[in-house]
Amino acid sequence: MGRTLALCAGLLAAAGAAAPPGTTVLHVSSHLARNARVWLDGGKPVAAPGYGSTTLPAKAGHHLLKVTTAAGVTYQAPLDLKPEALMTWRGRGYWCVNLLERSLETYSTEDCEEDVTDAG
Repeated sequence: MGRTLALCAGLLAAAGAAAPPGTTVLHVSSHLARNARVWLDGGKPVAAPGYGSTTLPAKAGHHLLKVTTAAGVTYQAPLDLKPEALMTWRGRGYWCVNLLERSLETYSTEDCEEDVTDAG
């Protein structure tokens, strides 16, 4: 049995198949000048640094992201995090959004990859 599993793993690696990510997160980029607070599904608020980024644990499915900016603007946006839109990097899965002053932008997989890998 062990030899069969090793053979299957070797074949998958040779075919270029990526292992599923161990952890999935929502990468929140901010194009706001000052810190904002974000909540996913009413969980604990997290600071999103001005012109920076943070991550929140997230799973595939329907979610609600609430944002309060330093200027006191509060808004919320529904998110549909789809498994096929997940970007994987360094063993972690990412969905990405961008905070704007009064709205939220959902990144494509390609834009997400660029944003996450640029952040290091």
